[in-house]
Amino acid sequence: MKELAGKTAVVTGAASGIGRAMAERWAAAGMNVVLADIDEAALHVAVAEVSEVGPATGLRVDVTVASDVEALLALTVDCFDRAHLVCNNAGVAGPVGLAPHELTVEDWYWVLDVDLWGVIHGIRTFVPHLLEHGDGHIVNTASQAGLTSGSVISSAYYAAKHAVVALSECQFHDLAARGSGVNVSVLCPGAVATNIMYDETRRPERFRVVPAPEATEHSEAVTAAMWDVIASGRQPREVAELVHDAVVNNEFYIYTDPNIVESVAARHRAIEQRGFPTTGRMDADVTGG
Repeated sequence: MKELAGKTAVVTGAASGIGRAMAERWAAAGMNVVLADIDEAALHVAVAEVSEVGPATGLRVDVTVASDVEALLALTVDCFDRAHLVCNNAGVAGPVGLAPHELTVEDWYWVLDVDLWGVIHGIRTFVPHLLEHGDGHIVNTASQAGLTSGSVISSAYYAAKHAVVALSECQFHDLAARGSGVNVSVLCPGAVATNIMYDETRRPERFRVVPAPEATEHSEAVTAAMWDVIASGRQPREVAELVHDAVVNNEFYIYTDPNIVESVAARHRAIEQRGFPTTGRMDADVTGG
């Protein structure tokens, strides 16, 4: 999508972090911006500040609820006639440092519903709209955890992000076969200085366990190390710039850490050689390995 000015971008998870930075970058490029987030107070502030740059509106959206995402499309059409660029970005990290069997059922549902089903709802709602108009671009936020695996981040997060990468690849193949004019990118960031570790405070009641399970010594140590890694990560505005360039140049894979390429290659070598699974960059950063 070479020309952005005057077109409309929709961003979920837009009240903070990467989503907020993307909303600001699209506004700076002359786009109308529709911001969505589950945190209504933070969303109100974000919309007000983005509106100082260009036309913007917002809607509280729980991406795990299909009707909320459908309402987001309706607002977009009502305010700006159509969407051109859709960033399915909302996500949560989930509990870190816990093994797959240690996560509760509610943990699994929460992470998969937001990180995977949020993208699915975005695709099911907005792709037909873009196809109807004959052009557009979808950006799905995965993670470098979607290209590797490990044990420090929530295993539900790894599973969801791998699914988002595969889903994005499937969507690419379908749209290319149609000759649709609609393009896709998948964002696979490494550590980024965001507030994602605070996501527990925004966990909906239906995904909560009462009383909450006690943290283990291991999970507390991993959480502390994760805070340090994230705090020293790339700035969201840097990631937004990479996404901007990928959309303009129609690039599919977007990653923020060039070192991830070797981690991906090591994983595929292990698969080719029928070896054991390798770990990714995040595990190395957290453990110091």
